Amino acid sequence: MPELVIVVGVILIHIALVLYSVFIYKERKHKRATNGVVGFITAAVIFDVSATICMMIGTVEGWLTLHGVLGYTALTVMCIDAVFIWKHRHKHGSEVPFSETLNRNSRLGYILWLVAFTTGELLAVINHY
Repeated sequence: MPELVIVVGVILIHIALVLYSVFIYKERKHKRATNGVVGFITAAVIFDVSATICMMIGTVEGWLTLHGVLGYTALTVMCIDAVFIWKHRHKHGSEVPFSETLNRNSRLGYILWLVAFTTGELLAVINHY
């Protein structure tokens, strides 16, 4: 059963990767809280949280590993980024551009998330062989 939960988590995290990547592309292109930007960051966070829960349930190594801490940190940063984007949308609507700080923080959060994702992929390959 834990293996199935991990497989579901892996599928969900790959979907989150695609959603975060599209979010970053749209955020850079539009620089505003468009429906697409808000929708993709929201969906990405939902898939990321779901994947993290699956991986926590299915893990046999414990929750406090290097990859785990990186992943929890990256997820937290992306959740905070989503909250700032939602607040921007609520306060300014979809027509007011994001600040450069918000744009930069989104990119930095995405890079941190990619580092966590990549460490997970590398650990999976190393542990498989």
